Amino acid sequence: MRAMPADRTPTELAASIRSDPGIDLTPIYSRLASILAPGSEPHADQSRSVRVPSVELDDVTVTVSVWCSDPSYLGTFDRTADTKMVRVALLAHPDTPEVEDTLPPPVDLPLREQIAWVRAVLGDSADYAYRVVTDASMVRVRPSFFVVLVESDGSPRLAPSDFAWLLASSGGGRRAYPEKVVPDDPELLWYLRRHGDLIRADRVAHPQASPPEVWAQEFVSSLTATIADELGRMGASRWFTFEEIRLHGIDRVIVRYTWHLVDGDKRFGFDIDLAGLRAYRLRVHDDPRASTAGRRVGRTPFSQPTFRDPEIVDGVTWVAFGASG
Repeated sequence: MRAMPADRTPTELAASIRSDPGIDLTPIYSRLASILAPGSEPHADQSRSVRVPSVELDDVTVTVSVWCSDPSYLGTFDRTADTKMVRVALLAHPDTPEVEDTLPPPVDLPLREQIAWVRAVLGDSADYAYRVVTDASMVRVRPSFFVVLVESDGSPRLAPSDFAWLLASSGGGRRAYPEKVVPDDPELLWYLRRHGDLIRADRVAHPQASPPEVWAQEFVSSLTATIADELGRMGASRWFTFEEIRLHGIDRVIVRYTWHLVDGDKRFGFDIDLAGLRAYRLRVHDDPRASTAGRRVGRTPFSQPTFRDPEIVDGVTWVAFGASG
């Protein structure tokens, strides 16, 4: 074990790493500057790795890898911020000879050193980083993954509450959760203690929408879940019967239901133009997400609505949503 004071913090270790003439992180710094430049697009080949000696373990080499990707499919982000996801992966191997071009089995790198490398690579942005822990990494040695989200102006930001951590880890497994890196910034630490380390997805400004083919599936899923939830809240009462929730292609949804009233049943149908509904939600509410649109439409039957100028066909009151309305 290297001679290192036991109370050395990750920040102090990071400073030691940056000042060590035997450790050259210039290739990573250059790549980060390139991929985080305003207007640059993240690409799979924009990655860079360096092999450096461990600062806490004797005869161990650490491979530090950095790359950037588009996180928009992993959670709710401000569509005007051009958010990018920077991932830092760390993998340690003992300095023993390779056998048939195969590296020796990896070894656990102390968490303190992991955070130190992340701070050495990311600088102050590491205050916003998360360590992604998977169930697979808890039973065998795997690369350690850290994630930080950076907006187009270079400002780091916290992750949304609906972020898909397992997809961000690239570390295998079936479940994943984030461990927030404890920030050095006292104001950020104060904020995290009072508000938590994730941003509620429903409070993200200017949320982006999925592509139409994905949006259609998300809308039906949200619509169906909302209707099921509302029916469940009614308990044994059976005021509604839903006969049909059907997706036509990627641009239309039909919902048919019966409202059981004391003075007789009333039958309703929703003809939902998905493109029109999406455009309306963007124009009026600045929220084109399928999930919120699905919840809004799904709650409509249960709010005793009054529809303007509905069309009645064969005893069914048809209501149009979207451009067709």
